[in-house]
Amino acid sequence: MATMQEQKQRQLKLFNNIIYGFASGLYDLFGESALATMGNIGEGVLQDMENELGLEVDGENAEDILTEIERLLVDEYGLVDTIEFTKEGQDVSLTCQGCLLWQATESLQKDNVPPYTCAPMMMASTALHKRLGVRRKFVSLDQEMDEHICHVHFQLME
Repeated sequence: MATMQEQKQRQLKLFNNIIYGFASGLYDLFGESALATMGNIGEGVLQDMENELGLEVDGENAEDILTEIERLLVDEYGLVDTIEFTKEGQDVSLTCQGCLLWQATESLQKDNVPPYTCAPMMMASTALHKRLGVRRKFVSLDQEMDEHICHVHFQLME
């Protein structure tokens, strides 16, 4: 019988494989149009953050929203070990280390599928869209394989 730790590791691997399968399958079927699902997923999780964890988007500036999402993803969800958002004009970058979805993101990257299942990017871009009324466009994702660090860049579009 597996220990609790072994079960959690297997669950994590299973969830990453499921996310990878859905993301790559949708991308195979719909190409770039698959990225539209990012908003739907992001909206669902954003609503959970608002309803269950007290995230407030209305009336807040972009930097405060991103700072609170950072805190929630680390402290409340345990999705990443560390995360930092930066916003300069229309450019938004995030750097995360120790993401639980690393395996899925790495596999998608190897298969040249945009990381539209990146949870931190979905939360941030959906929150900014909701607050600022702007759309977002994925720009790039760079990974530091040895350190399990992702650098994700996207732009806000009026």
